[in-house]
Amino acid sequence: MLGSAFGQTDSTPAHSESNHAVKMVSPGLFEIGMIRLDQGRRTVTFPAVVNLREGALEYLLVTSQGKTHESLLRTEARPRDIHIAMLLLNAKGAATNSLPDDPLKPLPGDRVMIDIAWKKKSKPFAARAETFVQERRTKTVMKPGVWIYTGSRLREDGFAADADGSIISLITDPDALINNPRPGREDDDNWLAKPGRLPASNEPVEVILTLEPPGPRP
Repeated sequence: MLGSAFGQTDSTPAHSESNHAVKMVSPGLFEIGMIRLDQGRRTVTFPAVVNLREGALEYLLVTSQGKTHESLLRTEARPRDIHIAMLLLNAKGAATNSLPDDPLKPLPGDRVMIDIAWKKKSKPFAARAETFVQERRTKTVMKPGVWIYTGSRLREDGFAADADGSIISLITDPDALINNPRPGREDDDNWLAKPGRLPASNEPVEVILTLEPPGPRP
């Protein structure tokens, strides 16, 4: 089942890098590489670090091999492991390999909430990811709400999110695992870092993805 999710069949060679094993820690709690999956809470959690605290952004999160010059956060976690964890929560992603160019059309995929957690002097803090992004044209913080799990796509060079390191995109990117559904996503220059309480550069944080229950969109 997981092989078919990456476009593989019995006659299709597997990706050159094998999947990390899914390990049960306790009932409903699993680890996949650096990923922690909680089926009861419908959450996928993994470590990251603060990458940029100022300037223009196109991504909220990329891998260390991704487009770090335009991303708020970066991680060593593998996109394919995040994808496997989301599949185990029954996230469907986009039905096709294309996303609508028209920013007024809804993005296909499942709704997720994104939180960022960190500690300061052993005291825990957490905030929604949107808190740390500003819209250039309105000069306001990004509108709170859901993101869309579009699930990336399979290309000739393999699973696109792995190849490009694109995990959470602010602009429309069919190769990223998660896309921003808000107006302005068509504009590469629209998003800016707004660090607020975010820790200093290179400080550790946790990214928490929560899959919203299926149902009508608000």
